[in-house]
Amino acid sequence: MSHELHIVVTECGDGVWEWEICRRGELLPARMRDGPFKSEEVALSAGKIALRDFLELLEFEQESDA
Repeated sequence: MSHELHIVVTECGDGVWEWEICRRGELLPARMRDGPFKSEEVALSAGKIALRDFLELLEFEQESDA
């Protein structure tokens, strides 16, 4: 599943950026995003951390269900 998820960074105007987790280029049914950030680089970095944390939590929950 991790290869299906990725971060999309968007400029919202006035130098404000946000990230969002997408799957295969599509928005998730429950949107996962954050911002504002002052640069594209900071938004991307924060998004990568959020994606990593999300995937770790998902893996933990799947292991708990097994």
